[in-house]
Amino acid sequence: MKKCASCTKDLPDAALHCVFCGAKQPPAPAVQQGLAKTAFGYSANDVLEQARQGRGQPQAPAYTPPPRTAPASVPPMPPSLATGFAPTMLPPPAPPRQALPELPPPPAGQPYHAGPQGGHVPSSPANAKTMFVQAAPPSPPAMLSGPQQGYPPQQGYPPQQGYPPQQGYPPQQGYPPQQGYPPQQAMAATLVPPPSSIPAPMQSAPARQAPIMAIPAAQPPPYLTSQTASRVIRPIDPWQDSLRAMMFLWGLALLAVFATPLTTSPAMSFHWTTVLDGAGTARLPPLMLAAVGLLSVVLAVIPMATTPRGVIATVLALAGIAVPIALVAVPPWQALAPMIGVLLLVPSLIVRSEYRDALVARLLVTAGVLGVLLPLLVPQGGAIPLVSVFKALIDLPGVQKVEPALALGFLVIVVISLLAWLPSPATGAAKFWAWMIILWSLVGHVTHLVLKGNVGDAVTGAPNATLVSWIAGGGTIGAAYLVLVGYGLACVIGKQLE
Repeated sequence: MKKCASCTKDLPDAALHCVFCGAKQPPAPAVQQGLAKTAFGYSANDVLEQARQGRGQPQAPAYTPPPRTAPASVPPMPPSLATGFAPTMLPPPAPPRQALPELPPPPAGQPYHAGPQGGHVPSSPANAKTMFVQAAPPSPPAMLSGPQQGYPPQQGYPPQQGYPPQQGYPPQQGYPPQQGYPPQQAMAATLVPPPSSIPAPMQSAPARQAPIMAIPAAQPPPYLTSQTASRVIRPIDPWQDSLRAMMFLWGLALLAVFATPLTTSPAMSFHWTTVLDGAGTARLPPLMLAAVGLLSVVLAVIPMATTPRGVIATVLALAGIAVPIALVAVPPWQALAPMIGVLLLVPSLIVRSEYRDALVARLLVTAGVLGVLLPLLVPQGGAIPLVSVFKALIDLPGVQKVEPALALGFLVIVVISLLAWLPSPATGAAKFWAWMIILWSLVGHVTHLVLKGNVGDAVTGAPNATLVSWIAGGGTIGAAYLVLVGYGLACVIGKQLE
């Protein structure tokens, strides 16, 4: 270490400029690499030589500090001259220490501070400065340990024993000269003036506090898995578009039935001919056909909520079914129960296809199945009708088996629709079976038409009965009315399940 040429601060030997005042330093004399000294006054050659010569020497016994006697009273300490704060009253210092044991003399021919003796390395105070950092001012408790640099001697304190002499103070009494230690000037602390005496430009500006940004509250994701699954089994308004499409298409189909000729020979006749030339209640069936078709098309185009549109579609379809039946005669319960069962089964299957966990849809499906099967299971005339159907399928010859086969096929579809009781999310193919029941009138119509033969003559002679009678119902419930009832009533029931 060396002193700065301008501010006399301690600097490394190799420093060309002072890190404190910036003054240029005279170059250090060239020293052989092996003889260059460190900050503690050692050189590499000295350490190696000491290691070779001191190998096997016994180490000095461990130092045990002796007890110290506390003074009778501790006078107050005056304010510090360097830091400007008034120390507080502290407890009495520790008892004085005993003298350090004498260290063995250095080997012959070795310089005064050639290196540590006996493997000991001198310790430095905790507040000693490093190569580039100044030492911190001593804390108030350290002031009682003895006279410090820059502080006046404390009155009423005995000389501190067991400490090496401090820079600028006479040697402590009762201590032999310390052998093997480097001079203390190299490790002397540098006084730092209090912050009040530092010029304003050199004082560091206070750190600006970064603005605190408010953390937004955690928001749930827009689509949770549970909500998505709930929408799958309980959708919202699933037939908003399909109901309008069905009303428009099947309304046009009813208008096509009304416009298709009834006969072509000997004269062409239409439904409106019956309305114009008919008498009394005979005009109502063709009028209902045209009215239901036209209103279905108009209501499909007009903007309207789904539930009112479904109610109107259901009422129109029931009117188209009930009015012709009421004009003829009210059928017996054996014929009325299957009709009610079918009208209940179709919308309940459509509801079950969308609302998969709804118990109401399953109960309605069961009620519709029972309505269809009940007339076949109740004995009539001493026989069960279902058993009679099986006997006819077995006993009747040839083409006559087709009629009981169609009846049994329809019963199989109705019974299979009980798959609606499968647990969700399975649909049990509910919509498929609903459409099979709706289109079963087309299957029966085509089958009878093929069995009769002469399809061409039938089409030219009676186009209405041959081509489109299954839409409005020729002795059964028409497909168009089943569609309107199915989707209309499904919208009304589904709105209650949302």
